[in-house]
This record gives sequence, C-alpha cells and structure tokens, in this order.
Amino acid sequence: MTTGTAPRVLLAMACLVGLLGAVAVLSGAVPVGPAGAAPPVAVGPAVSPAAAPDSLATAPTGEPATVLAVADPVTVDVRLEGGRTLRVRALGVQPPERCYADEALQFARTTLAGRAVMLVGDGRADRFSRALAWVSMPQGDYAVVAAEAGVVTTYAADAPRERMPAVRAAAARAEKAGRGLWGPPCTSGP
Repeated sequence: MTTGTAPRVLLAMACLVGLLGAVAVLSGAVPVGPAGAAPPVAVGPAVSPAAAPDSLATAPTGEPATVLAVADPVTVDVRLEGGRTLRVRALGVQPPERCYADEALQFARTTLAGRAVMLVGDGRADRFSRALAWVSMPQGDYAVVAAEAGVVTTYAADAPRERMPAVRAAAARAEKAGRGLWGPPCTSGP
C-alpha cells in the first residue's frame, strides 16, 4: 500500500462503518438510547416497521408522497407514488430545542401525518441521511404554515434562497403576535 492510499482506505472504512451504523439505527436494530443522548433530529422516535424507510435515498425532484409518520417537527417518513419509502428533512425551518418542543411535534403530526404532500428536492441528503426537500401541502408550504403557527424557527441552511422570504415573514408575524414559541411560557413577556 502506498503512502497516499492508506488515508483513503481508512476514510472509506470510516464512511462504511458510519453508514452501517445509520442503517442499523434507522432499521431499529440498534436502540437510540435515553432522551437527550442524541440530537433530537438525528433519528427521531421509532416508527412502525411499515413506515420505516426502505433506503437512504435522496429526495425526488418533484414527486407526490403520503406522510406515513412524523418523527419530529421537521422529519417525516413518506411513501412515494412508486411505493418506495423515504425519510425527509423539511427545508426552511428548525424545530424548537426546549420550550414548545412537544407542541411543535403535535402540530407536525396533526398537520402532516397521513396527508398528501409534494416533495421538491435536488438530490441532497443531510448528515443524518435524511433526504432534503421542500414539503408542500394543499394549504401551502409546510415551512410557511409551521412558521406562521410559531412552532418552528427559520433555518436557511440548504433551503432555496427564493423560498426563505415567505418563511421569514411568517415567522415574523408569529413573533409579533406572540404565537407559539414566541409567547408564554417560552418568553417572559406578557
């Protein structure tokens, strides 16, 4: 083995071990551990085997889907029209970390679970192997609807720039009105 080959082999082995670990966690073969042990969006709560993603595929570029399960306010498991399942991270928003987290999860479940959505992605996935996609519903973009309700904050990383002004405006309206995480008990205001 040459000097330049060894680091590449080690890197490839490390990537393979990480991928196998992610597959084991997503398939339920490895328990996630106690609350707070991992980032809340890393895997999310366990989903039923019927809703578990088939693969770590990337987001389609505009495909109808049905939401099978909601793992957290920005992570959903969907079934695409062709029958394939996929774990998706909704772009444009970030879930609350502490205050209002339970309410945000309930909002996402009520708004998305069992509903038809349209996914628009560009083939990328995040570090947790979730397909990155814009999630649109008949009543509007999920990011805008959730920001307007005050259950999420804006998160521009990976999101299309042209879509973020609507999300930011919705979040500003929620903050001004003191809705959701912008009101009591999350703020000390009236």
